[in-house]
Amino acid sequence: GLQVGKPWVDKATVTAEIVNQGRTRSMTIFKKHRRKNYRRTKGHRQGFTQLRITGITV
Repeated sequence: GLQVGKPWVDKATVTAEIVNQGRTRSMTIFKKHRRKNYRRTKGHRQGFTQLRITGITV
């Protein structure tokens, strides 16, 4: 899991709600070897989840 904070707070809980889920803009990856007639293109889109923190209890 994800640990954030120094010092670490024991038994703390965070509640959140999902605001948005989607994918980022398309990114093009281009690979090439010179003088070998080797070219490859590939697309990539990263998924994301946007959260709104509604409460933190200690």
